[in-house]
Amino acid sequence: MAAAVYRRSGSPIVLLHGIPGGRGTWRRVVPGLTAFGPVVVPDLLGFGDSSDPPGDFHAFAQAGAVGRLLDHVGLERVHVVGFDFGGPVSVAFAEQQPTRVASLTLVAANAFTDTPIPGPLKLAKVPVLGDALFLAMCSWPGLASMWFSAVAAKPELSWQAFRRELPARRGRRWTRRIFLDSLRHLEDRYAPIERALPRITCPTRVVWGDRDPFFTVSVGERLANAINGATFEVIRHCGHFIPLERPDALVRVIGRQLLDSPAPARLSR
Repeated sequence: MAAAVYRRSGSPIVLLHGIPGGRGTWRRVVPGLTAFGPVVVPDLLGFGDSSDPPGDFHAFAQAGAVGRLLDHVGLERVHVVGFDFGGPVSVAFAEQQPTRVASLTLVAANAFTDTPIPGPLKLAKVPVLGDALFLAMCSWPGLASMWFSAVAAKPELSWQAFRRELPARRGRRWTRRIFLDSLRHLEDRYAPIERALPRITCPTRVVWGDRDPFFTVSVGERLANAINGATFEVIRHCGHFIPLERPDALVRVIGRQLLDSPAPARLSR
């Protein structure tokens, strides 16, 4: 797993991107977080500069790769922030290695098997037709349609700016595979994530955009309620892509989480 590491003194932070995306998702967030500590921004397996997954490519496999990355850069305990698909990966990491997570911030991330799925996406289970649909969704016209429907703060995040942070062809291929696999095997993939929620013991904050067309605010409230002691915050005038649409607001939320949580160990090298 490849990552950019911004080294500063303080409390280490790991930022996990969603799909479609890559570590560029956090480009507007990183400058505001380096004041708090080292920031590690990986590409998940299959994205950016990371290698392809050797087999399983869903949340728990990705979380295992995150753990190996932290070992490599010399971090024992970190604050973890997960956006979209990075949310389930963050929960999986907290389940696998709970003592390494100082705090958890989940941003617009589904963790349930029964979250309502928009009508067209239900076609994912239809052979051939589902593959064709998601091939179109991950094309540039399909992603432009996603930007139009999911970005509320369009003056702050133009299509051109959004496109710059989207993955290259290989990343779009893995986006399609993860989407299809998730929808076709929702119970298998998300039931372990859902079961892990009550076992999270670190300070947790759930963050949502008030105009998210994929997951309504009620999904975020449910997620926060499923985690003991979790707090819930809504960012106004924001769609789904919070790190790109409202980076300053998200930095403030993450900053409060860091200040409210115990300081983890610093970089060992």
